[in-house]
Amino acid sequence: MKNISLILIDPQLGFCSPQGSLGSWYGKSELSEIQKVIPNIKSALNESHRRHLVVSEYCIGQFTDGKTDHPLSNLCVPKVNDDCIVIDELSSMPYHSSTTKHEQSALSSSGFSSVIESDLEKGVRRFVLAGFLLEHCVQSTALDFLAKFPSKEAEVFICNDLVASRSEKYTNGIVSSVIADLSSKGIKFGLWSGIQP
Repeated sequence: MKNISLILIDPQLGFCSPQGSLGSWYGKSELSEIQKVIPNIKSALNESHRRHLVVSEYCIGQFTDGKTDHPLSNLCVPKVNDDCIVIDELSSMPYHSSTTKHEQSALSSSGFSSVIESDLEKGVRRFVLAGFLLEHCVQSTALDFLAKFPSKEAEVFICNDLVASRSEKYTNGIVSSVIADLSSKGIKFGLWSGIQP
């Protein structure tokens, strides 16, 4: 088992299922990259020393400029639909912690900061971000992680085969742009198989 802390962000129906808000609005084909990495994430979780789940619960209209009639106005709003439910493939994994966030970054939750500090105290120095969506919650978490935990304390990795976004974000260059920007700021990218403890 790798002495790595794997942080799984937003593996929820709202982002991953054709019946969720994202799939219902953009279409099933837009979830192809997301669906492709789910088995990879499950394998990586089984190989990780520490496993942390981060899920989102948002307010109505939080990402639609307050518009409540937009199809994405209820994205991961609890009790309105099934968006907040963790997908079956990853819901039964044994996680060392589970954090609910209300903003894009996992580190907007003080409880999650405590989780990372606990891992550091246990001697974990490599943290891998996995999940959805790369250009939103994964990116925000990575940037906040760098700011809060300097590189001398911890290394932050994003595995290309453990994160994804909508298909359009690959064809329009958003994904490659985000990767380039995060790399320039000190986030390391690679494949899960190449990450060593």
